[in-house]
Amino acid sequence: MNKLLVVCLFAVIVSCKEISYHEAQPEGKASLAKVPTELRGMYLLSDEKGTSKDTLVISESGYRVVSDRKENLLGDSLVLKLYKGYYFLSINENPEWLLRIVKRDANGDLLYYSMDVEEKNFNSTLRNLTKEVRVDSMIVNGEQLYQIRPSAKQLMKLIKKGYFKRTLVMQKISS
Repeated sequence: MNKLLVVCLFAVIVSCKEISYHEAQPEGKASLAKVPTELRGMYLLSDEKGTSKDTLVISESGYRVVSDRKENLLGDSLVLKLYKGYYFLSINENPEWLLRIVKRDANGDLLYYSMDVEEKNFNSTLRNLTKEVRVDSMIVNGEQLYQIRPSAKQLMKLIKKGYFKRTLVMQKISS
């Protein structure tokens, strides 16, 4: 079960395709050396039906899922940036960066967003995305990758236009 949660949080969902990035996002913005105090604490992870599954612990240096016990630390392969009220978590999956966006809700919960696209909608989403930003494609290890390099302003526009979907609400259970 813990592997499922890690996959849901920070990897590509099997039934979905994902647009990735050339660099940690947003480009040109400073990385945070530590996780801000407002994000630190314990959060209840639930599936889509709201059933409690596990606990996420966010510390000053990174995060871990309780059942997994592996701590994921900020550094070269895990970059956190703050821009316009959003936290951008970039995960280096060489040769691409995956992006997750976290927004702190007024009640302390964390809203978690990603740009995973269902396989059946991928081509239309890709066509629409090319109207917003340049999309590069390449084949790596037999897999087709699609990467974008938006400016910070373009990235905010993609968020506002709904390209990033809320995939999870992490309920704060303690500081």
